[in-house]
Amino acid sequence: MTRFSSGRRRLIQAVPAALAASALARPAWSSESLGRPVHLIVPFAPGGPVDSIARVLNTELAASLGQNVIVDNRPGGGGVVALNAVTTAPADGNTMVLSSITLVTTPALMTPAPYDAAKDFAPLTVIGFIPHVLAVRAGYPAKTLADLVARGKAKPGSLRYGSSGIGTSAHLAGALFVDRAGLQATHVPYRGSAPAALDLLAGRLDFMFLDVPTLQPYLRAGQLRALAVAPAAGSRALPEVPTIAASGYPGFDIHAWYGMLVKAGTPEAVRQARYQALLKALNSDKFKTFLTTAGIDPGGMPPDQFAALIREDLASWKTAIDRLHISLT
Repeated sequence: MTRFSSGRRRLIQAVPAALAASALARPAWSSESLGRPVHLIVPFAPGGPVDSIARVLNTELAASLGQNVIVDNRPGGGGVVALNAVTTAPADGNTMVLSSITLVTTPALMTPAPYDAAKDFAPLTVIGFIPHVLAVRAGYPAKTLADLVARGKAKPGSLRYGSSGIGTSAHLAGALFVDRAGLQATHVPYRGSAPAALDLLAGRLDFMFLDVPTLQPYLRAGQLRALAVAPAAGSRALPEVPTIAASGYPGFDIHAWYGMLVKAGTPEAVRQARYQALLKALNSDKFKTFLTTAGIDPGGMPPDQFAALIREDLASWKTAIDRLHISLT
């Protein structure tokens, strides 16, 4: 069984209540934190989906905190550069990182692991869940997931699938699907999802997994077609697209997320205040509209539930990555 989000429904159920409560809660700040800017570290270059979230979030978060929030892009090493910047910063809550799910996949992909995801960071909350979708070009002969699998099995080794790079969530989703479907297929890594999507459009790839924010413009333009979504709960943005789990692969349930963390050892009072400020920002009309437009499912669970999700994902991805023999070193 491929399952990477057994607790996801339970966690998401807590979100609406938490968001409502945040509207009534006012953060209590330590005196030494007042007036000091907050550095919001982004592990990727400006212009990407994570950076876009940070740019919208920072103005709402600054209003909630009563502090300036500076977006600090630290690309490199698949998120390692940014995460290590947090581990070397003071544990005062004024350095935050908006990490992707690479937080939990990278330790399984690199030897030795560049950090301890469960011990080096203090989780605050998930900002949003990003569904991944198996897509093909609009004119591709396979109209359904079953068609694609049948096509691959009729000519073993003929299918090519792209990704935004080795070890990325798109690569891992593709490798897990190929493994689960019993296919022989060639992975073609790119430096980013944009060039991979262009080759998918040009017919040099058969399929690839794309996150909903990246995929939507191609869907609206009629250039790509969505065959199935990876989360078993489906996608709010694409309710008409079947899940992989419901398309013959029960238990297939892969999610990706963006989450906010601070350094381990940050005082509990500061962490809770940061969490409450984040909830207020997430509950703002501006940010909710942004999430809906981008096709991102909202986050917002409390820090202890986010920590539980991280522990669950660390174990699940470690098992899967070891089985598939994927490595960055």
